Amino acid sequence: MNRYAIVLAAGKGTRMHSLDPNHSKVSYPILGRPIIRYVLDALKPLNFKKVTVVVGFGGEVTKKIVGKDADIVWQKEQLGTGHAVMQTKELMKDLDGETLIIYGDTPLVTPETISQILYIHEKEHNALTVVSSVLPDASGYGRLVREEKSNRLLAIREETDCSEYELTIDEANTGICVFDNKTLFSYLDKLSNKNARKLFYLSELVEIFNREKLKVGTYVVTDMVEVFGINDRVELAYAAKIMRKRVNHKLMLSGVSMEDPESTYVSPDAVIGADTILFANTTILGKCEIGVGNEIGPNVVLNNVKIGNFSKIISSNLENVSVKDKEQVGPFEIRR
Repeated sequence: MNRYAIVLAAGKGTRMHSLDPNHSKVSYPILGRPIIRYVLDALKPLNFKKVTVVVGFGGEVTKKIVGKDADIVWQKEQLGTGHAVMQTKELMKDLDGETLIIYGDTPLVTPETISQILYIHEKEHNALTVVSSVLPDASGYGRLVREEKSNRLLAIREETDCSEYELTIDEANTGICVFDNKTLFSYLDKLSNKNARKLFYLSELVEIFNREKLKVGTYVVTDMVEVFGINDRVELAYAAKIMRKRVNHKLMLSGVSMEDPESTYVSPDAVIGADTILFANTTILGKCEIGVGNEIGPNVVLNNVKIGNFSKIISSNLENVSVKDKEQVGPFEIRR
């Protein structure tokens, strides 16, 4: 079956409180890589036939980051998730297959989880599969309203539209979903903005599909971290901490030693050879290529640097340079 993806990346990110009017939320970096790049890279192994990114606020910045990895459509006014998907209609409406819809501010999602969501959607022959998570505190999220006896999903209520009872529900809508593509665009125009915020919510399609006797299923993510969306700089730092641990863990298992993983920051684009030791307060950004048996740190910053084998880099700042085999750099050197 053909697979397509729509990445929603038009939001302003008001809670980031940036002074830069062109700073899109999805362009903020984690370990030197923009948020949306993590999402696009999670999609790559799954062979999507088409990926479309919906941009809006700061769209030119986002467009440059996305590059040739996706088609771009514009949402000039931010009128809700349903309205965002409507902007892709001319590109997508006639395509056979299934469409994943995902937010561009969810950098911690993994290819494995996306693959499992798609598998469940296909296995159960759903017209729509909603991805949810059970939270100790679901404040800020839409709630999944289920039929008590059958547990069937009846509706998704945005928090501003919830009744007092619905606010007690702990199953939250992650915003990730999968549709049969042609069915999605057949019903998209039926969305209304008769709600507290006067927005067109994609989640309203749950009720519409139920009325039309179309099969709606759910996939409950056990680790909410994977579908965690970034809305402010506190959440950005939280996501960066988790990503740093993932990157460091992978490197150490591959044969790289770290004196203090808690103070070591390595770009996911860096390549580091076995038996290299990273001492405390080492930061490696960009597409660094580091050979085997090197000693790097303490107090080193590298950015897009190529290092040979068995070299020592001590208390230095290097950017866009090469270091030969068995060379010592530092302490206190700056090379650019």
